[in-house]
Amino acid sequence: MNTENLTRSEARARSEALEVTKHIIDLNITEAPADTDTFTVTSRIDVTVRKPIETFIDFIGNQAHLSIDGVAVDARFDGARLYLPELLPGSYRLSIDGVGRYSTTGEGLHRFRDPQDNQTYLYTQFEPADARRVFPNFEQPDLKTHFHISIAAPASWTILSNGAENHRVNISPNSLGTECVEVSFVPTQRQSTYLTAFIAGPYVGFNDTAQTAQGPIALGFYCRATLAEHFDLDDISTVTKQGLNTFPSAFGCDYPWGKYDSVFVPEYNLGAMENPGCVTFSEDHYIFRGLATRAQRASRANTILHEMSHMWFGDYTTPVWWDDLWLKESFAEFMGAWASATATQYTEAWVDFAGARLDWALRTDQLPTTHPIVADIPDLEAADQAFDGITYAKGAAVLRQLVAFVGEDKFFAGVRQYFAQHAFANATLDDLLTALEMSSGRDLHDWANEWLHTTGVSTVMVERTAEGARLSQIGTDSISGQPIRRPHRIRVSGFVANDGVLKRVASYDVDLRDNVTVPWEKIGGEDVDLILPNDDALSYLKIAFDGRSLDSALHNRIREDLSRSVISGQLWQMAYDGLIQPGSYASFVAREPLLPSASLLSQRTDSAIQAIRFFLAGRKRSESFNAFFDIALKARDLAEPHSDPYTIWTRALATVAAVLPKRDEEVAEILQQTTDKDLRWMLLTARAACGTITVDDIDAELARGGTASDVVAHLRAVASMPGNREATVIKLMKADMSNDHLSALIEGFTQYLHSAEARQALPDYFGIIEDIWTSHSQELAERLIYGLYPMSDLEPGTVPEDNADVRAATQWLADATHAPAALRKIILDKRDFHVRALRNQAR
Repeated sequence: MNTENLTRSEARARSEALEVTKHIIDLNITEAPADTDTFTVTSRIDVTVRKPIETFIDFIGNQAHLSIDGVAVDARFDGARLYLPELLPGSYRLSIDGVGRYSTTGEGLHRFRDPQDNQTYLYTQFEPADARRVFPNFEQPDLKTHFHISIAAPASWTILSNGAENHRVNISPNSLGTECVEVSFVPTQRQSTYLTAFIAGPYVGFNDTAQTAQGPIALGFYCRATLAEHFDLDDISTVTKQGLNTFPSAFGCDYPWGKYDSVFVPEYNLGAMENPGCVTFSEDHYIFRGLATRAQRASRANTILHEMSHMWFGDYTTPVWWDDLWLKESFAEFMGAWASATATQYTEAWVDFAGARLDWALRTDQLPTTHPIVADIPDLEAADQAFDGITYAKGAAVLRQLVAFVGEDKFFAGVRQYFAQHAFANATLDDLLTALEMSSGRDLHDWANEWLHTTGVSTVMVERTAEGARLSQIGTDSISGQPIRRPHRIRVSGFVANDGVLKRVASYDVDLRDNVTVPWEKIGGEDVDLILPNDDALSYLKIAFDGRSLDSALHNRIREDLSRSVISGQLWQMAYDGLIQPGSYASFVAREPLLPSASLLSQRTDSAIQAIRFFLAGRKRSESFNAFFDIALKARDLAEPHSDPYTIWTRALATVAAVLPKRDEEVAEILQQTTDKDLRWMLLTARAACGTITVDDIDAELARGGTASDVVAHLRAVASMPGNREATVIKLMKADMSNDHLSALIEGFTQYLHSAEARQALPDYFGIIEDIWTSHSQELAERLIYGLYPMSDLEPGTVPEDNADVRAATQWLADATHAPAALRKIILDKRDFHVRALRNQAR
């Protein structure tokens, strides 16, 4: 048995039998500068036992020693669980002295060495269940308690946790003679283990204050010293203040966690994490060293507000178990867009959501492993994979539909009641529905069953009839096989084309479950060129346009931002489903090269490249890539230097150039003109993949900067070169590198031009994936198995199911019934996308 994989039933048994009343954590990281592999920690857990139980404490580390009420106990420790003797009803103090391991995978206590100044930085990332990699605990969300945290570390470091600093004392120097201190923090409110945070290192800090209705809130912003010059304090702090002045009113509850720190950390696996009072962000995503589009800044604002909304949805009121993960992530996804549009300069948030985030939801929902928004999560391995497009983007889209269904005022009235009833506690879907039903006066259980407990995407089919536009919902639940009959409240609009531009002439709101006919006079008459269901993106669905509407959408521009985003997303879905050719979609993208929405333009260019890469084969793919290079080159020349379109098209050009050796001279010229570091690395990597530069050229670029990002980019570029696949495989299988370095090597290894070389270097992918799963952490194993999956093209005269890689995946799934469900999910999903790609190639 894999004892790291806690099951839902084990967690339920513990929470039924005991309560954690207090948890004291003393973490000692004074030896981190010496590059030791381990640290020491003491956990003192006060518990009240309600009924006899034999259980265990979770801790993934090297050693763990137990005492109960001060008496040493000889307890078995297997590296993941410390087994307790039977506990009878009563109160106990469980004390555990542990030796933990530093991480380079972004899980637990991550240690990073800055290559520029040789400084060491530490931070933690725990969701869903990696607090046990740092301190012994009961690792489940419904055993909330007050945490009393102290950290011993070098005195010169920034040392942070959830609460404000409470006390600081000097302690003995470490083995290198470095002066050290022990910092204790204000005890937390009741919270779950995965929300604790430990930050230490020479982070540079910026202080500010948010003036709010509840009073001033202290703000801290932190990043590595070598990135401080790039830190956009003004925009980041402004958005943070706007959120802290918006959410308390919306939720009817003051910000509950005291101070508010935002820490930007290296080699982060996520975009950000909502640790109460100490939010962590990916520096790679949100500190921009060079050219950054408005879309990137808007995305950062959305993430800041997403995490801030978690201070209530998730931290203040927490799901009981990971089945209800959506009760925090879907809500945070929705609230991030809502607050961006409501309270910040980034009012285009719903436009960006409809154009890009919905694509993530739709793609995930069409996989064989799709699941209801309220998922069945039997264990922690499944929980780790539930942070997906269903839980985030589909859930947020469904919440947008719920708001349209009950009304925004009544929605927030229900939310305020929900928080009032479950302060610092755990709650379920039924708790939320009860609150929303009381505020809205509507029975929401039928709505919830149709939206939250079903799977798959329904399509609204548009037909022109004598009476009007007939809309029909078609679709099948992926699991039950029953027809989808979700209630939609949608806006239907009619558009007329004039001089290449579609103009909205009328809109009408309708309720749709099976079918409905919208009279022509409601949407502008029979002569409308485009009928657009779901205008304003109020619901979650796909659209089957009638022929005239499809032709109009492909060949005309549209002025309304949100309508444009809806149409763009739906046309990409049609390309993804093989209903329009990649070339047609690329031509649609080229029609608006200077699109004002940076987010939508990025989504369009990325999607066009993906369509050409996966949905065409052989000569057609090469010709289309070459044609798209010309599109990108022309669009870049049209754009103002350093504008958003200029940056986006240069990135697209660099991506395409990696498969076009004959265009190297043009790429070299662009590289010579480019000063932006990130763009230079993209162009250099393209040239490396084409074999037109040497390792010396790549080394010279690294020598110009030498930052952590430069080191990662250098690894990627070198691995991209022809002849490097065998050496890269050897490095990848060692499991001794950081998460970012691993991903860089995978990206280089899988350069399309060298797929034959990759196959030769890794001939038995399906023979090694189970070893990869067991010999790596789940984070690294997933990166390897997803990233290295073989995606060969369709052979002429064959069908997708005859493809050798498809057959190998099918055979592995048939044979490996014993494999962990989380591993089987990866192969099921990758095989499904591969078959989709081959079917599109066959068309």
